[in-house]
Amino acid sequence: MMPRGENQSWPADLRAFGVMALLWSLYLAWQAMAGDSFGDYVSPVRAVVGGNVFYGPQAQLVLLIEAGVFWVIAVGMITGRRWSLVLSLFYMAEMVISYFVFVLAYMDSRAELSHIRIAVYQGPSIVLITLYLWIRSRDLIFEPARHGE
Repeated sequence: MMPRGENQSWPADLRAFGVMALLWSLYLAWQAMAGDSFGDYVSPVRAVVGGNVFYGPQAQLVLLIEAGVFWVIAVGMITGRRWSLVLSLFYMAEMVISYFVFVLAYMDSRAELSHIRIAVYQGPSIVLITLYLWIRSRDLIFEPARHGE
């Protein structure tokens, strides 16, 4: 496989991933401002980071920060920057750990049972996305360093 430089063609699937990250960042920003349009209208805005659950204004701030991170990842992916792959891998690893910690920490809480079920169902897809990014970006991140020696 030929090494890719910063100026060479960026794979189409990673650009598509960048577009999806852009759409996700817009959804998170909308969710922070207007609430969850797919959820219960009575419950407050909710966010989970590092296994911790946030509600109300704190959750809005967490969602806006997440939207900003996804926006930066999207811009980097669409413009073909290697740093966006590294950032997305770190963020996805944080998400995997966060889901795992959340499920373990709140497993005995009846109030969080429905959210735990959702996290358990979403967990494998988060792991698969992380593995996809790792496998797909491994050559793009590490190959230029090997050929530069």
